[in-house]
Amino acid sequence: MTWAQRLKRVFNIDVETCAHCGEAVKVIACIEDQQAIDKI
Repeated sequence: MTWAQRLKRVFNIDVETCAHCGEAVKVIACIEDQQAIDKI
């Protein structure tokens, strides 16, 4: 199971579908480094 599938299953968050238009989207990056997240 991918992390995207787990997010959908556990938290009902679908990161593979656009929330605005409903079209499929492609995940191009996953930032996991806490220092990078804090900077963003």
